[in-house]
Amino acid sequence: MKIRDWTTLGAMVIGVAGVGIAAKSLLPENFATEQMYGQQEEIVDASTWPEIEVSFLRCGHVNLPEFLVVRGALSIATHTNAYSAVLIRHPQGTFLYDTGFCADIYAYLKDQPLFFRTVLGGFVFEQALSSHLQQLEIKPGDLNFAIASHLHWDHVSGIPDIPGVPLRLNRVEYEAAKEGLSGPNSELVWRLMGNNPHRLFDCIGPAYMGFRSSYDLFGDGSIVLVPLPGHTPGNTGMFINRAGGSRLFLIGDAAWCAENYIRPATMHPALWSLFTSDDATARQTLIDLHRFVRQHPEIPIIAMHDASMQEAFMTVETARLVRA
Repeated sequence: MKIRDWTTLGAMVIGVAGVGIAAKSLLPENFATEQMYGQQEEIVDASTWPEIEVSFLRCGHVNLPEFLVVRGALSIATHTNAYSAVLIRHPQGTFLYDTGFCADIYAYLKDQPLFFRTVLGGFVFEQALSSHLQQLEIKPGDLNFAIASHLHWDHVSGIPDIPGVPLRLNRVEYEAAKEGLSGPNSELVWRLMGNNPHRLFDCIGPAYMGFRSSYDLFGDGSIVLVPLPGHTPGNTGMFINRAGGSRLFLIGDAAWCAENYIRPATMHPALWSLFTSDDATARQTLIDLHRFVRQHPEIPIIAMHDASMQEAFMTVETARLVRA
């Protein structure tokens, strides 16, 4: 066989292999979920839960085909990923979980590489955090603090709109970010965080709702933080337990949407590998969330990019407040 023929044959083999790999990347994966429903959970004391108001403040979005967001979905239907902050009004303090986008977000992104600006930064800007707060007649000084679920740029990008507001950060996440282990663009993250004072917390309290440890923010069981690692080393979830309205479980970026933990399924491998700091740990966290949603379907689990779940929650919440 001539060299040209061998070259052609080799190219064909590589092409077929490439198509096979691409096709396989779209297929669902098996998760070991068979033996995870027998765990005992502690009895939660609801007698100390106060009235708490929760509002999702959407600052932007990006539309992606569903097969990229949920591996195995085999659908090109549009899936909307939100960029949001959560405003929580608690008797012991008004605070944010994540911060959305500041009014000057594009100024912070203009010196980033072209790939970042056109892909990661290719979102549709809707409304700045400062604009949301102004509409709600809340000044930055009215906020007691802001909690970052994790230290990725799109979760701290609203901080320039709340100068001086103290930040509460998971110690594991903070130390990993200092060492560059939480993901790329660390310089941008620190620039966005500015000079806001920060205080570290440790999730070293007892197991909570099936998760291995916890941190009771106010000491009354109403706001309980739990580690959901894998996306980053210290990605932190938040249980909001309240006397009026449903309980709520915010999970940062442990998943992008409900389908990720309901199936369970990762994102497309290309995105999963790009945004995940520890593959095995992140998969275990998805399994833990899958177990939780099976055991507690009454508690909404809401990821910080899940536009659909955020909108559904706000519809119910708005109706509840009107009735009240």
